[in-house]
Amino acid sequence: MILTVLLAFVAGFFAGNGLPYYMEGSTGRTTNPSPFGEGAVVNVLVGWTGLVIAALAWYFADVSSHPWPGWAAAALGVLTVGLIHARAWQADPWNRRRTATS
Repeated sequence: MILTVLLAFVAGFFAGNGLPYYMEGSTGRTTNPSPFGEGAVVNVLVGWTGLVIAALAWYFADVSSHPWPGWAAAALGVLTVGLIHARAWQADPWNRRRTATS
């Protein structure tokens, strides 16, 4: 059951992380900060990679044998990455809100 919980948490974390990047990139927007560079293509690739990692973790998590702990861990993973994003983007780690004159 520990492996189920860990892999489900990873799946939730990477799904919650990958989806915003993929959505921003696939609509041509580049407002999602990425440590790998700027641009819609970068966001699509980062998002796609996160979603693939999430799918693989979910596949191997065997949540059907422990549904409550598995789903709870996945939900906690999504919440965790959401809170990390909210805090990090508010702090502007890539200095995107800097004006051209500063």
